[in-house]
Amino acid sequence: MRAARLKAVFRPKRGPLSIHPGEWPEHGGKPRVLIENPDRADLWAHADLLRRAGYDVAICGGPVAEIAPARWYRRLVSATAEPTERQQRVLCPLVTAGRCSLVEGADVVVSTTQMTAGREILAALSARTSPVLVVEGTSAGLERERVAIGDSVELQLPVLPQQLVLAVERARYPSLSTASATE
Repeated sequence: MRAARLKAVFRPKRGPLSIHPGEWPEHGGKPRVLIENPDRADLWAHADLLRRAGYDVAICGGPVAEIAPARWYRRLVSATAEPTERQQRVLCPLVTAGRCSLVEGADVVVSTTQMTAGREILAALSARTSPVLVVEGTSAGLERERVAIGDSVELQLPVLPQQLVLAVERARYPSLSTASATE
């Protein structure tokens, strides 16, 4: 009976998890930018660039779709071999609960059309009056998500460093320029 209780406690939980976004550190007076991107290289590059440009930066890798990792030897064993582990689905608290502490503490959110559940996240962000939103994506992705993006600042991939900083500034100060961030 004791073994059954232990198994119940340590058994993998069913259903999706939610991202635990954490909190912003004490406000140091710098503008705050939250970067959401599933591509870790872009996430860290954008964060480093904006920190050097004088912003406080928080990062979020976004939600994760449930996937089954393929074994490296899968083709050798059998085409029907099942992997032993699954990556559990992780949901965005802004979509599931209507709030996210990182979003609520940000002045600007830089997001992308390439996120899992991207349409729902972009719609939730663009429906808010604060923070302002910068959305990066391919021209096709930006067009596809046009309704969800609303009047956010658009940034077409590939993103050059000066374009990212300019897009964040344009989002903070819309009167700076009416030119597109992709120019």
